[in-house]
Amino acid sequence: MNNTLLSKEEISLYDYVKLRNTILIIFAVFKYLKLKDERVSLPKVTTDFRVRYDDFSKIDSPIIGEISLKSLLLKVQDEKQKRELLSKITLALRKLNNLELQVFDLIFYKCKSEEEIMNTINYGKDKVREIRKSACIKFISALGLDYMCFK
Repeated sequence: MNNTLLSKEEISLYDYVKLRNTILIIFAVFKYLKLKDERVSLPKVTTDFRVRYDDFSKIDSPIIGEISLKSLLLKVQDEKQKRELLSKITLALRKLNNLELQVFDLIFYKCKSEEEIMNTINYGKDKVREIRKSACIKFISALGLDYMCFK
């Protein structure tokens, strides 16, 4: 995928609620890992909108496979599988352009409201929603989970 927003036609193929719920499963795993060990290294977005993950490991395929909270929680019990999963998430985040990454960070990492996002990036509601959905689609597609989110 290139560094531009997806077209409105591409965006219209996806159900945002399904995209969001899939991403929230991943962030539930992040919360679990932080509860288990607050020193755990997780993929993060820097202030200059770069993606960092300190324990990046070589992976054969960026595809996650099964996505359920239970399956991911089982994977992260093994240190190697945890690093591989978090490396896959890092690669998926790196597919987003700066604007998409900024919006993704505000929504999922910082839990900001749509109003707060509009004020932060100085775009109207429709543009914020377009950026938000484009970011979510790129992220989920990079993980091989987009088939679950079609309308």
